[in-house]
Amino acid sequence: MGLLDILNNFRADDPPEPATGAPAQIAQIEAILVGIRPMLEMDGGGISLVSVDDQGGVVVKLSGACLGCHAQSSTLYEVVQPKLLEALPWVTSVQMA
Repeated sequence: MGLLDILNNFRADDPPEPATGAPAQIAQIEAILVGIRPMLEMDGGGISLVSVDDQGGVVVKLSGACLGCHAQSSTLYEVVQPKLLEALPWVTSVQMA
């Protein structure tokens, strides 16, 4: 990834598509993501919910500076996933889109 690619990640992203899944589950996940977003935004990143399935599988999309960041997996598995699993016992997995 070159410097131009990194700088392009700081542009305003298109608004995310609405998440798919059960509306009640989407609302619960979004309530958790609201608390995570400020941490990511401090470094120029972002997160949006893509989907939640009937088995508790959650798919999120990292955006902005998070796209090319070497800590992307750490953010997902050490920050996002633990917060969702702790707050929402029905969540079984968290993956990146």
